[in-house]
Amino acid sequence: MKLISLNTWGGKIYKPLLDFIQKHSQDTDIFCFQEVYSTKSDVKQHKAIRANLLNELIKILSNFQFFYSIKMSGFDSTPNPVNFHLTAGKVIFIKNRFKVNTTGDILLYGDREEKSLKQDFSNLAVTLQSVEFTIQGKKFTVVNIHGTAFPGTKLDTTLRLEHSNKIKGFLNSKKGAKIIVGDFNLLPETQSIKILEEDMQNLIKGFNIKRTRSNLSPFYGKTDFQKFADYTFVSPEVNVISFTVPEIDVSDHLPMILEFS
Repeated sequence: MKLISLNTWGGKIYKPLLDFIQKHSQDTDIFCFQEVYSTKSDVKQHKAIRANLLNELIKILSNFQFFYSIKMSGFDSTPNPVNFHLTAGKVIFIKNRFKVNTTGDILLYGDREEKSLKQDFSNLAVTLQSVEFTIQGKKFTVVNIHGTAFPGTKLDTTLRLEHSNKIKGFLNSKKGAKIIVGDFNLLPETQSIKILEEDMQNLIKGFNIKRTRSNLSPFYGKTDFQKFADYTFVSPEVNVISFTVPEIDVSDHLPMILEFS
């Protein structure tokens, strides 16, 4: 099986992003995306983001079922409200051949319907999204995460530690194989990452990945450039065949590609 996780950056690098997804759609079973916008309006593009990115992904991934988790409504990538219907969040696409047993969308922090975002996004909602499925008699749980971006240091805070403990508690409640992916907005040396490493293998560390942020990041080449934000963790029940983070310019993040059985 193959899983790809990617922060889409709101589709700012539009055609290369869709080409990348289209290319991998035939042999990929699960896509976990972060920063995906959706709208009920006729607006397709707003500033640099693709307002209807979710619908565009649905068209490409027509043989997938999808589950969308909203983290904010009424705002784009700034704390300024928009004047049309717009939501942003995470989405999991999983091939139709998989029988999904249950899905989860747990609010870890904040309010999805927040009417006034702070300039530093410190009150932006955080959710834990999951799907559970069974294949060949084996149960899998896949979790898609987009952690709080505040503060931008990506170092430990009380809130981040609390989220890691809640994620760990959720995973401990599940039987079978477990995979957790996404943009955690954390640096590798944090205690928040170490909490998840207690029961799971950190593939970013295990495969000696050099960075998960692309050279499209506005901070690339600067002294404050942070090489890491994204992680893939697997439980011992997951047989990892390969794990790569190719340097592809489709976002300010790099895709994480996991092949497993």
